[in-house]
Amino acid sequence: MNTVQQGSELPQQGLSRARLRLNQSLAIDGLPPSLAALATGQVYAVYASRSAARDALFWKTAANALPTPVTVMSTRSSEDIALALKQHGLDIDQPGAVHPRSNVCALRLPPDRDGCDVLIEALQALSEQCAAPATSFLIEGTAACFAWHDRTALTRQGAALAGWCAQSRHTVLLVMLPPLVEQGDGFLPLSDFQVRFGGAAQLVQVQGEFRWEVAFWRDANNTLAASESIPLRFSPTDHRLVAVSDAMRERTERTGLIAPDEMVVMVSRHAVQHERSVPKDWRVLADNDDLVAEASHAVAATVILHYGIKGNLARLAKQVNLLRRTCGKALKILIREDNVSIRYELLMLNLGANAIIPRSTSIAQVEIAVDSVQGQLFSRAVPEDYRAAIAAAMRDSTTGYVPAQQFVKLVREAVERSRTIRLPNVLLRLLLEADESSLDALQACKVRRTGDMCTASGDSLYLFFFACHVDDASKATAKVFNRPLADMFRGELRCGDPETIYGMLNTLEDEITELPPPDYSSLVEVVAPAVSPAKEGSEPEGAGAATGAGASAPEAAKPTDVPLWGLSELDARGEDGTALTRRPPRPASLPMKARG
Repeated sequence: MNTVQQGSELPQQGLSRARLRLNQSLAIDGLPPSLAALATGQVYAVYASRSAARDALFWKTAANALPTPVTVMSTRSSEDIALALKQHGLDIDQPGAVHPRSNVCALRLPPDRDGCDVLIEALQALSEQCAAPATSFLIEGTAACFAWHDRTALTRQGAALAGWCAQSRHTVLLVMLPPLVEQGDGFLPLSDFQVRFGGAAQLVQVQGEFRWEVAFWRDANNTLAASESIPLRFSPTDHRLVAVSDAMRERTERTGLIAPDEMVVMVSRHAVQHERSVPKDWRVLADNDDLVAEASHAVAATVILHYGIKGNLARLAKQVNLLRRTCGKALKILIREDNVSIRYELLMLNLGANAIIPRSTSIAQVEIAVDSVQGQLFSRAVPEDYRAAIAAAMRDSTTGYVPAQQFVKLVREAVERSRTIRLPNVLLRLLLEADESSLDALQACKVRRTGDMCTASGDSLYLFFFACHVDDASKATAKVFNRPLADMFRGELRCGDPETIYGMLNTLEDEITELPPPDYSSLVEVVAPAVSPAKEGSEPEGAGAATGAGASAPEAAKPTDVPLWGLSELDARGEDGTALTRRPPRPASLPMKARG
């Protein structure tokens, strides 16, 4: 055991009993005394993983207590102990900062001995040599002292420590993370260990919010409190923990910070590259990769990722999902569009993003968007495997025109894939004008986005837009036709939810079963699809990236290889006996309507 700082001996008569009790309370502002007080001669166990909340709880309690007689022990190095105390308001190197009867110690545990026996021996030695009578021992990180997986040994160790405290009149506060708690088993496996303690509590993070979960707690008056759960915040000034009561919640919506980094904003340089200036308190990182690496240690900061025309949707989805699962629900994740819209907005929201900032949004409006998500906790269920979500969302590689029967099959599959992440789709039935042919309308339809499909049957043209909201269907429709819609169609039926889409598909299927429409595959120009948001080869192992041109026009079916319709096998040959073939399709096979 290495003593970092130790005060000189003072006569016991000079110590005030009232002053000795000043340090016997946890440093959580607003916490009821019945849940914060440390009674003399008791052991208190606080189970908490390493976090800003645990550091604030232990080191602020230690910093508040060191001006009075107390012993602070940690398994950290001497330098780290001094730094942690300094970060929480106490510089132990300053003269007079620490009470003469206080001790700050770094604890080293030999690997070949019972850890609890070593701990009790160290406590006894300090009690005899330098610790003031009936004072507290604040100890951090001693989970290795106890035999967590040996119930008999663990019960014996807990009883031994409690017995030493009762005999010596010292109070011991243990702040540590037992493997049982880390694995999510909670208090039940520890009941035998802590049965003789004065209290046991857990500092947990629930949906991004830290909470003080008390199993039981005895104060200085031996009053027992049990099964309490109190939300905690961080003070905006010095980041100490603050208990949030129901009355405080009613008085104001903001009762402190969810985490000390809640006011931090980190942004990819590409997301602000077109701006003349950015807020001076924003931290600008080189790109999304650097931003994700830096933000992986954040708790409640705001992260602004970039998505541009060269962006990779699968990679962005991976980054969003990784940040959400790593950092918890208090992190705010925003995605700023740059010259291109994310048509998979709902996918990103389901994977962990709080909001999408539309393209052409000014930096002032971006600041408003950042302010609007402060204090939020992400509430959606987050998928563990982002690849599965992408696979469900990614379009089938088929693009453009497909025969009616295949159209029904592919649309059903696309809608079913989209259900798992509630991805929106739109199916349109466009009713042709009386003098407009299906072939003319199909030739005017230039579907380029992978997964968007069209077909024709009877007096209608059918369009399917994958990952498109029903309110955006008009804009999407106008983009795919190179002729005015009013010249070709007399009306439309629009379906934007799975049930109505399935209903229209059933009607179409009945229609083509009764009267199969022609297959226009060889007569409609195949348009190369636009670059898929998840580029081919960008994400391995089932990322579901869409690729290439439509599968609806096989290589063998070229426009110049198809015999003319309506001719018998005999008539479909020329004078020399060779098969007659149709010339490449003209812009229109029937006269269009006269234009005024």
